[in-house]
Amino acid sequence: MRKFSLRPRGLVAGSILVVVVVGLVELVASVAFYQAIDRQTLREDQARRIAEFLVVGDRVNRLGIEVNQVMTSHYLEATVMAGPPTRTDPQGDEAEAIADYVRQWEPSLSGRSLRLWSEDQADGGRDLVGTLELEDGRWLSFRSHHFPRPWPIALRAGATTLAFTLICVALGVFALRQLGAPLRRLTRAVQTVGEGPPSPVAVEGPADLAALGSAFNDMQRRITGLIEDQARAMEALSHDLRTPLSRLKLASDFVEPPEMRTLVSDNVDELGDMLKSLSAWLRAQHEASTAEEVDLPGLVRQVLARWPDGAVRYEGPKTLTLQAHRGPLEQALIRLVDNAVRFGGRATVRLVDDADGRRLEVLDEGPGLSAENLARIYEPFFRGDAARARDTGGFGLGIPTAERLLKRFGGRLAIVNRPEGGLRACIWPPLATAE
Repeated sequence: MRKFSLRPRGLVAGSILVVVVVGLVELVASVAFYQAIDRQTLREDQARRIAEFLVVGDRVNRLGIEVNQVMTSHYLEATVMAGPPTRTDPQGDEAEAIADYVRQWEPSLSGRSLRLWSEDQADGGRDLVGTLELEDGRWLSFRSHHFPRPWPIALRAGATTLAFTLICVALGVFALRQLGAPLRRLTRAVQTVGEGPPSPVAVEGPADLAALGSAFNDMQRRITGLIEDQARAMEALSHDLRTPLSRLKLASDFVEPPEMRTLVSDNVDELGDMLKSLSAWLRAQHEASTAEEVDLPGLVRQVLARWPDGAVRYEGPKTLTLQAHRGPLEQALIRLVDNAVRFGGRATVRLVDDADGRRLEVLDEGPGLSAENLARIYEPFFRGDAARARDTGGFGLGIPTAERLLKRFGGRLAIVNRPEGGLRACIWPPLATAE
């Protein structure tokens, strides 16, 4: 069963989550606070109105005036009953709290029998009903229509708080994303260290992030320098080894018998080709290039002229021009076509321009590769079992060199098995905009 984690994926995401949680806590606390204040305010206001009504009603009754005619209004009904109330329901916490406030507002009513309760109405409202024993033994009964509840006011206040909280959260998220932009750029730069020319990140943002960016640029320069120094040292070594190999080649002419002469000469040639291939792979780590206008069909035809007629054919438009790094693209195409011809006998180079972008596809008719070998095809000196079993030559550096050249200047290489057999090598050219 797949497990889901609530852990944030990054520092900025975690900070945004904290801001959102704090905003929600603030919203809940504010609504609860408003509700408590509104409930208290409504109780006091209702108690003050009832206290005033009861005092006035008691005085009007003593003057012999009909209370219901004088005290009844559109929101309050008042009647005088001869007997005590017959309601036996409990007052409820809200009504009891209001009754206590009434006695606090009018201490003269504290000795009277006062009862309050609420009744729900069919229209969804709620009335506050109560009775008070008068001095002549009769009972003053009253009904306050649509007794206000605290929730509507709390909801309005909560809506205001929610709007304010959302604005604050949105501003906080925007600010955090702006602060996290240097981190995201730094992350992308870290992921591509060593794959192309040094690309310093902008030293910006807060002091800590600016210091981190500066430290990364220094580290990138040191790593790039080490890689280039190592590559140049190995390249110089491979170049120096050609001198003794050349002497061995000359000496092989004097080796006897002829079979041994042929064996020595062939091995010297193989070592020379290996050093040449190794030098090209090492040079791809620090090779420089400038983008220029390239006619892809023209470049392909120029590359294919290296092979005899019928070995490689071209499919695609007659002209298609773009700004790209010509040298790395040409060297990568040469190695991929050579690999296709070497292991497939024949090859097809196709120029495609569709939703996946402009790309060159090198198709061969070889046996293809297993999934395991296909996953390792970019490893230096790796050759699949079929390549080893056949006398096809090669040292497993053609495809890694092509892949490194393309990636270094912003291009891309993807090699997959074709359903009909063989391999398809897709080349996305290193464009000027990808530098």
